[in-house]
Amino acid sequence: MSSTATMKNQKTNNKPAGIKKKIALEKDRKAKLAGKHLKENRGEELMVMRDPYSKKDYYMSRIDSFTLMKTEYVVMYNYVPDDGSHSKPELVIMRTAIGENGDRVYYSIKDGEELERAFVFFMRRYYGAKGSEERIKNGVASGDQK
Repeated sequence: MSSTATMKNQKTNNKPAGIKKKIALEKDRKAKLAGKHLKENRGEELMVMRDPYSKKDYYMSRIDSFTLMKTEYVVMYNYVPDDGSHSKPELVIMRTAIGENGDRVYYSIKDGEELERAFVFFMRRYYGAKGSEERIKNGVASGDQK
């Protein structure tokens, strides 16, 4: 995954040395927390999604993708480095396809039954990846749906 970032020079010359140090320590702490999260979740793919209507960017961490009944789905959660001030992330399931220009496009699932089918299928895959003892303990059977 490659990304580019623009860095702007921040003027801290007018601030006392104690405040400069506090700002630097806070930035360092946040960077370490983000790095720790990335190390713990190496298998996950981070992506930025832009809402075409509001132009707002959403930072998402991809957990899984699968095809169910000839439809592709992706399972994600909002990516926020854990600094202790955020609530637990919510699971997001979206329909996905390749758009006309070749880019991957993500669609909200408005139909409750379709969302339920995708959720159950994902949970079976998720718990199915664990051992059979774990599946029995959680009461989730694994199996494929076509």
